[in-house]
Amino acid sequence: MRLIGTLVQLCRTAAFALGRELAAWKPSRARATFAAEAVLSVALSVALANALGLSDTWWAAISGFAVMQTSFAGSVQRAAHRIMGTVIGAALGTLMGPWIGDRPWLFVPALGLMGGVAVYGANGSKAAYAWILGGVTALMVTYEAHKFESFQATALFAALRVAEVAVGTLACLLVASVFHFGPRWYRTNRKPVETSTARAAAESTSGEAPASASASTPPLASTHPARMLLSVQAAVSITILASLTYVLHLPGFAQAMVTAIAVLIVPPGLAADRTQQPVMEKMVQRVAGCLLAGVLGVALLPLMHGQAVLCMLALSIGVWVGCHVQTGREGASYVGRQFTIAFIMVFVQDHHWSSDPIPALMRLSGIVIGIVVLAAVMLGIKGTRLTDARTAKSFWP
Repeated sequence: MRLIGTLVQLCRTAAFALGRELAAWKPSRARATFAAEAVLSVALSVALANALGLSDTWWAAISGFAVMQTSFAGSVQRAAHRIMGTVIGAALGTLMGPWIGDRPWLFVPALGLMGGVAVYGANGSKAAYAWILGGVTALMVTYEAHKFESFQATALFAALRVAEVAVGTLACLLVASVFHFGPRWYRTNRKPVETSTARAAAESTSGEAPASASASTPPLASTHPARMLLSVQAAVSITILASLTYVLHLPGFAQAMVTAIAVLIVPPGLAADRTQQPVMEKMVQRVAGCLLAGVLGVALLPLMHGQAVLCMLALSIGVWVGCHVQTGREGASYVGRQFTIAFIMVFVQDHHWSSDPIPALMRLSGIVIGIVVLAAVMLGIKGTRLTDARTAKSFWP
């Protein structure tokens, strides 16, 4: 009953936060700039992916959005982490997948182990995003390998996955570069005799955050119990998902895996018995954003009639709205981010514009399945020694 009460309270908090954000619609220059960058990045990602004939255009579009940050330096760092994680994960999946794909007794626990290691590494590393992408890509390629039953087919799938991520990431960096260097070039050529004081003032408003000392992170030993708890939750959840998908062929396995990993990344320094609250908040906000995007997107799709111009216009508006909510300060930031990602899933089909909502609903169903399984695992683990902060220090070596 206590867990249900907490869940209801989190749902109310997310709903009220989103309501406040929409009611206080105040598009500042910084928020409008970020939204414009994200919209252009997604549009360019889709255009490039279609031009290259990539099979999963929506992965490129999501990469174009996910890499974009409010600062140019942040976008560059995130791009490097996304590419690095994807390449390493694709290579690992290509090497392991064909070897264990036809051995369920080895294949299923191996997927769980991959997810657990990825979550453990992400929660203790400055390159958390690389760990996440590496884990997700390795899981995806390894899982697909059991269907291909061929090293060559698996390698081709992995290469396409890397290409889709690379296209979206490149599009993001191109757009971010234009917004970052363009104003500087314009000011330099417009006022070549600019004084050093004026130049410094101009750079302070360019949108680049000043460098600051990184926040101190707790020693790894002190965070070990929490990281282990989260990694166990991820491993068990992905093992269950892999088993169900292997036997029942459940839809949206990729998104279920992404969900099980993404929501288990928490702020550093939390004790083991303090991780449940932030994870549940992310679960609630992820579901809320995805459901809103799914309902709105599926309602709009038939009106687009598969026409590229109308679909791109609706996609751009949805990305803009999601980015505006994401950059707000009313507590609904994660709702906005998940809304944007889900809206991209709905409108960007595999390799062409379409009004068919089935592919999007399959992906969104995977997110819901991932949340349900993870919630059940958290409930099952709750109350064990893993969540007891008083015994965690002595329980873990």
